[in-house]
Amino acid sequence: MGGLLNLFRKAQLQNGSKLSLQGESMNRHLGRLSTVLSFAHRAVVSWAISLAIFQLCGFAQSSSIPQSIANPTAIPQWFQTGRYRSARWDGGPIEAEKGVLTNWVNYTEDDPRQVLQATRDWYNPKTIDLLTMAHLNWAWVTWSVGFSPATEKKQQELVSHYIKECHQNHIRVAAYISVGNMFWKDMFEHVPGSIRWVLRDFQGGPVFYTRPNRYMADIQNPEWINLQKERVLSAVQAGADALWIDNTFSYHGEENVARLIGTLYDVAVPVNPQFVIMSNYNRDVYTWAKLQNGVTTEDGREPGYYTDKHTPYLVTNAGLLRYNYGVSEGWRPVSMEYGERHYGDRMTTPLKPRKWQLAIAEAAMYHASFEVYSEGLLLRDLYFGDSRALEGWRAIGDYNAFLEKNESYYTNPHTVAPVAILCDSTDFAVSYLNQLSEHNLNYDVIFNYQAPQEDLLRRYRVVVLPNTNPLSPEWCAALSRWVQDDGGALISVQDTSLFSPGPAAANQDFGLGALLRISRQSIPESKQVRSRGRGSVTYLPDLPPAGEMLSLIQSNLKQPELVEVEPQEATLSNAAFQPEYHRVILHLLNYRQDLRKELHLRVHAAVRKIEILSPDPIGNTPAQIQVNGQEAEIVVPELQTYDLVAIYLVAGTDATPGAR
Repeated sequence: MGGLLNLFRKAQLQNGSKLSLQGESMNRHLGRLSTVLSFAHRAVVSWAISLAIFQLCGFAQSSSIPQSIANPTAIPQWFQTGRYRSARWDGGPIEAEKGVLTNWVNYTEDDPRQVLQATRDWYNPKTIDLLTMAHLNWAWVTWSVGFSPATEKKQQELVSHYIKECHQNHIRVAAYISVGNMFWKDMFEHVPGSIRWVLRDFQGGPVFYTRPNRYMADIQNPEWINLQKERVLSAVQAGADALWIDNTFSYHGEENVARLIGTLYDVAVPVNPQFVIMSNYNRDVYTWAKLQNGVTTEDGREPGYYTDKHTPYLVTNAGLLRYNYGVSEGWRPVSMEYGERHYGDRMTTPLKPRKWQLAIAEAAMYHASFEVYSEGLLLRDLYFGDSRALEGWRAIGDYNAFLEKNESYYTNPHTVAPVAILCDSTDFAVSYLNQLSEHNLNYDVIFNYQAPQEDLLRRYRVVVLPNTNPLSPEWCAALSRWVQDDGGALISVQDTSLFSPGPAAANQDFGLGALLRISRQSIPESKQVRSRGRGSVTYLPDLPPAGEMLSLIQSNLKQPELVEVEPQEATLSNAAFQPEYHRVILHLLNYRQDLRKELHLRVHAAVRKIEILSPDPIGNTPAQIQVNGQEAEIVVPELQTYDLVAIYLVAGTDATPGAR
């Protein structure tokens, strides 16, 4: 494959690493325009399937989603929430060449740092030992990056053998493909007609992923679709358990992406009925994960508590994780790579050992799999057995071994959150959700494209709508009944519900106008609070700072959360209920990673017993518990980075938020 280096040398330019305007920038600016929503109810869903689908939020999917892939019963057991520990496992000859042609740092023809050598030879048995060492049971491998079939043949033969070896070691494998990447010189040489497949911009020029070597294909083109079908069929026939699709941008259009994913799924399922498709969706298109049966993104940030600015600050992915789990609707498996580093970048600056552990625990506590990233210098160092890289790898293994041993505590989580944030599909709210999460608010994320189910809406005491549009008449009616009949507290911000699905009429007005007592002609300029039936509504002319929103939410809850955690600086918690064990799972995460003593918890339910588990070395001091009728006081003796507290409730105790 080294000959490929010379094949493309003349095509390289110094600006090859820059994203084109047609690529990244267009993706950012056209996200809202390209989203097409449907609010029709699903026709008929049995009670049993509804329970499986809606265990998190209980809201039905948009009817535009291909129904063959939107099937929770087709998700294999090994891929369900809490059961898999994942890694990006990029490698092989075409991955090395991809790096060279994209001008990645350290991917140069002379290879002075031996990154290309390690990348080309990545798919050999000794790297399976690395997966085993880190207790990883799921990895995606490079199947196709956009070279011609003739050029990628050697890679796929190599990966086919690697998949078999992974399976022999109880490791499942996803095959990586790009939604539309074309290394144009190689494609045009080996598939001359492929010049017709290139996506064009408004001036007729090619749309680049990165200049000058990576064009993007028009994913509506029938010949491109046929090539993608051939790639997927060969991957699933080689034993791939899943598909991992990269480079999907908003300019491709939601309906076109949905059509392609549905087509590829239909190719795979006759060979493997439990095939899973995940796509790497970045901001502006996170909710497109509803089009498939797996959720993933690389937009996570390196978490931690930092003191490099005048005021110490917390970096958490809790909002993004809750958002993606909302897209999952409780049945799509979620994984997340933390691509952003506090200093440096992911190809040159791997996380430190304890930061790997913080990231793994953070993802697990919000029902996701942390996706380990190894490409670049870390890949090279692991390949050559560097001691510092292996120290970090063993740290990953320690935490993943804990998750593996205690898998039952992470499966089938049911919400106990008393608050829901009803978002639209623009991803506008994600940054705000991260800020809310810093204040340790326990909430669910639900979406306007999901059809409301009022019996499940009743579980929440507060619903927040942050500039949420469009809002269907069904949603407006359901929220009105929830406020007036069920006593809910609705917080509506600025232009929420001003638009409904479809074209706006000349007399378009707020869908919640009657409930809020506002209209286009009389929009309040200050906060308005009104009693409506058994409940209340609050109108805010602007989105307040997260701390103010938290105070407003708390003042409307009227009852404490099931589990209250004593506030601790830079310590977050999350709780879920496991009905089969009748226990509440409370996750405690200390972003400072210093030793904390005696954390106090209060449980507003009758408690039978507790367990405290941790992957960190903790002392032998037993937890203290004092039961007082229908409440319990618990003292957790120590918290280093991460503790899991299993709280077993007395039989018959109802842990649902609305029941307390």
